[in-house]
Amino acid sequence: MAIPTTDADHTYYEQEIAPVLPPAVLDFHTHVWSADAWQERPWDTQQPGGRYMVTPEHYPAEQLLHDARACFPDRDYQAVCFGYPTPAADWARDTTCVALAARRHQGLFPLLLAGPALGLTRARYEQALDSGGFRGFKVFLNWYGDDYGDIGVEEMVGPTERALANERGLIVMLHVPGRGRLAAPDVQAGVRRLAAECPQARIVLAHCGRCYLPGQMQAAIGSLRGLANVWMDTSMVMDPVVLQIALNEIGPGRLLFGTDFPVAAMRGRRVRVRDHWVDVVLPGYPPSAYRVAGEGYRAGFMAWEIVLAIRWAAELTGISEPERDGIFHDNGMALLESGRAPHSADRGAGNPRRP
Repeated sequence: MAIPTTDADHTYYEQEIAPVLPPAVLDFHTHVWSADAWQERPWDTQQPGGRYMVTPEHYPAEQLLHDARACFPDRDYQAVCFGYPTPAADWARDTTCVALAARRHQGLFPLLLAGPALGLTRARYEQALDSGGFRGFKVFLNWYGDDYGDIGVEEMVGPTERALANERGLIVMLHVPGRGRLAAPDVQAGVRRLAAECPQARIVLAHCGRCYLPGQMQAAIGSLRGLANVWMDTSMVMDPVVLQIALNEIGPGRLLFGTDFPVAAMRGRRVRVRDHWVDVVLPGYPPSAYRVAGEGYRAGFMAWEIVLAIRWAAELTGISEPERDGIFHDNGMALLESGRAPHSADRGAGNPRRP
């Protein structure tokens, strides 16, 4: 649901958001899709988890860029984009949709859905990578909702995907499995094995390893120390303490700004309630698990809340303005352009920041 911006939005943006942003913003986590390229609409299937995240059925590149202009009206905006990474997607049509979006719109960098559950051959991956301009893989999620069962990292990034990623130095955008998220020791071990086996790949853990809450990040972050080829994106992470913990342990060079558009185009905020996150939003969005609508309060775009979380974490940890700007643009652009980011493996190799 598109909500027009208001004078109050413009004032808030100018006072609170714009001062944090560099002239160019690279959003490392966005989607483009069309239900015409799906096999089914998850929320109509009555399958467990089908209503975990109800979204617009059509989200073309034009709408992505419209939402970006609403959120960042005076910034040069670029984005890493990929399709609908669940069993609903038809891989071939989804691949075509994303490739065409990137071809038609300068500044969009596409990732290809990938994973053993798709049953694809190496030759088919190579054909898509070579013809579609894809910069790497967005790992496929072979389930609906948050019932991850006992699946491990190796079951999400199989031998074929690992070999291609390492040989070609691809980006691997990984939504880590497991109910325990990156805080779980078995998931941490899987990420470390993936990083060791694919030293030339650029592994990006979506949603900060799905650590939206401080306790999760505190338990998870130590596992990334010393992994020079693993980064985290900030998509839908709105708790400054989560990012403060990450900055203190691994430094700003391994964080990438991400929104998760279209989700972050909603007005509201992701908050902690006991041991889970809840999206508190204004009325008008479709019912969804962990989404609570309410009235009587002001709310801006969720993308702004991600920016503010980075702002406060940066201030609390004392990183420099160029380091903060790197999170919003330069860190991700280095991955896209050169295959390696110009920084040490992490602050553990030199001077970690401590509270």
